Amino acid sequence: MNPLELITTTSEQITPTLLNYEIGSDIESVLYHLIKKLKGEYEEFVIISFQDAYVSISKYLDSIYKDTSEVFKDSYLISINPFLEERLNPDFVTKTKDAEIIVGRISRNLGIKSNTLFLVLGLDLYGVKYPDELITIIPAIVRVLSTGKNNNILFMFNVKIFSDNIVEVMNSFALNVFKFGIEVKGNEIKRKLTVIRSPLVEYNLRSWYYTIAPSKIIFSSISGDLGL
Repeated sequence: MNPLELITTTSEQITPTLLNYEIGSDIESVLYHLIKKLKGEYEEFVIISFQDAYVSISKYLDSIYKDTSEVFKDSYLISINPFLEERLNPDFVTKTKDAEIIVGRISRNLGIKSNTLFLVLGLDLYGVKYPDELITIIPAIVRVLSTGKNNNILFMFNVKIFSDNIVEVMNSFALNVFKFGIEVKGNEIKRKLTVIRSPLVEYNLRSWYYTIAPSKIIFSSISGDLGL
């Protein structure tokens, strides 16, 4: 199974899914292709963006793909503590650092959603500014978004700016965990995907190198790995 199809399949099977990444892994392109595959399977698409994460990702993707606006259109945008993002006219805005207030307002605004694709961006940025609130908000937001039936929740989280303890807390609330990183060997730098946890246990702890091409992501098996 192609690793991108693996992420798509497992996220539809159980949720939430955590995409751990580090700078250089080009996680934005991965997200673009993933949303393109998943969006049509759900009645609604909700983006929850902390600290202007969505506008930052959109700007980057717009510079690469001509149809970014088409892929992300018709989404319901919730902006937490926005500044730049306010020009996008979010559907709902809240400005507070308090994790319980944020989750409570999200819950009241959304109600109980079913058959909905949720994309949560910028929790890492929020955690940098309000580190004491991060541990509280993670389980709370998972609980609220998981209330309805047939929902799919995707989180993105930059693992390089937090301690291992924080990363493990984040991982513990996800049923699927995929790590996108950079491997350096001599003068060669490669992007690398590793399946940390998924319901398809035969793929767990397997890794692939990948290359971002204009229209797709190309995966290659690592020597000693079982391949695709």
